[in-house]
Amino acid sequence: MDSLEIHLRHVDVDLGTARILHDLNLTLCGGEHFAVLGDNGAGKTTLLRLLVGELWPSQRSSGTRTYRLFGEESSSPIGIRPHVRLVTPAMADWYLRHDLRVPVWEIICAGLHNTPFLYHEPSEAEREKARALGLEMGLGLVLDRPMRAVSTGQAKRALLARALIASPKLLAVDELTQGLDRQGQLQLLDALNRIAATGRTRLLVSGHGLLPVPEEVRGRIYLEHGRMVERPAQVRPGALALPEERVSSVRPETVVELESCTVVMEGRAAVDNLSWTIRAGECWGVLGHNGGGKSTLLQLITGYRRPWPGGEAKWFGRAGLARMREVRGRIGILAPWIGERIEPGATCRDVLLSGLCDGLGVHSGLSATQISQAEELATAWGMADWLDRPLGSLSYGQARQVMLARGVVHAPDLLVLDEPFSGLDASWQARMIELLRHWAATGRTLVLATHSPEYMDELLTHGLILDQGRLVAAMEWPALRQSSAFAALFAAPGQLRDEV
Repeated sequence: MDSLEIHLRHVDVDLGTARILHDLNLTLCGGEHFAVLGDNGAGKTTLLRLLVGELWPSQRSSGTRTYRLFGEESSSPIGIRPHVRLVTPAMADWYLRHDLRVPVWEIICAGLHNTPFLYHEPSEAEREKARALGLEMGLGLVLDRPMRAVSTGQAKRALLARALIASPKLLAVDELTQGLDRQGQLQLLDALNRIAATGRTRLLVSGHGLLPVPEEVRGRIYLEHGRMVERPAQVRPGALALPEERVSSVRPETVVELESCTVVMEGRAAVDNLSWTIRAGECWGVLGHNGGGKSTLLQLITGYRRPWPGGEAKWFGRAGLARMREVRGRIGILAPWIGERIEPGATCRDVLLSGLCDGLGVHSGLSATQISQAEELATAWGMADWLDRPLGSLSYGQARQVMLARGVVHAPDLLVLDEPFSGLDASWQARMIELLRHWAATGRTLVLATHSPEYMDELLTHGLILDQGRLVAAMEWPALRQSSAFAALFAAPGQLRDEV
């Protein structure tokens, strides 16, 4: 690790016309590992990208970034690129967006050349090294599956293996535990502890103020509004101006009905012979480990997956995917498989309006009344100042709120959310819950998959637990909370180390 040093002196970073990082003074040398902590929008991802050389210091200021590698100094990151790796949630989204049938072992192997996938036939030694590292990261059962067919936790560990195969001197991991259940968190933390303990690779991990971190990561870098501080205060999002809740008349109907439904992906049942009924006005939480089938089940109830012959899915009493166009207007969705298909350059206004016509950041044929109603929603949710900004320029919490607004702008009867709290700090989680509670209080139906049941007691009416695609339990939320299945799901050996 001592052979690579990074020195920042009065460095600013601009993205477009916005200044994201201000007057940074930081030195990384010696053997210490660091956690970069701060709320959504603090600049954590930008700092990691600056340190690994993906971003340059602002040309509008006189700050300097200096790399010292094997005793040689340079202001250019070109020489250190082979020796650093960055792992971000956006990397997994990239593989999903391009829907490539590239097996996990090959993606790991491509890390030797820091390319998305291999451009040449790997040698036997390279192939064996990739598979051995995959086994070490607990990926033995999925090494031959494509990335799009593995769970969030498995994808994160695969990308970590892809970074580690090159034995980097610096490994930066953005949003360390985002999207992982407790078991996945423990597995990832254990893997990173083993990496740090070797002394060959310096770790930089980012997250929020309450971040489970590997024991070996003892250094702290705190960010607040793009500035380094000794200890950041919690940065809260702006106030909401929600209209008074008006409970609409709830029609006594069945919203979704699944009967003996199976969804097969890459030769295995991601949802296995599942029957489930969702009635109007119910709020369901879908729980389970990474890889348990939660996202696939949500894709099934929104019509993005087909059940195998022998199973039947109905929406609002109508059967058959051929009729999904008739009912799609009554469903709202916040999920990675929607967000990953929207271009980061699309403005927040276009993203919001696209929800009125089931578009992905584009829209057409909307009336002045529809546009006015969407803008009223943006104002009530404190988003009016964001409308003309590109979605990619927002913080993670802001972008997640825009995508939620897109999902509800057409006033759907059913709202489906996949991990709505993942990657949000405490203040943005509270804001998301407030928005969902206000929406559900109107009598509409809600289904969400989550690893954070501690936030759900005042929101959910029912809960469902999946294990390897099979239904373990489905009942009213208070009863599920007290069930042995719930206790088994969230029991974890050892204790995570929380940093306040």
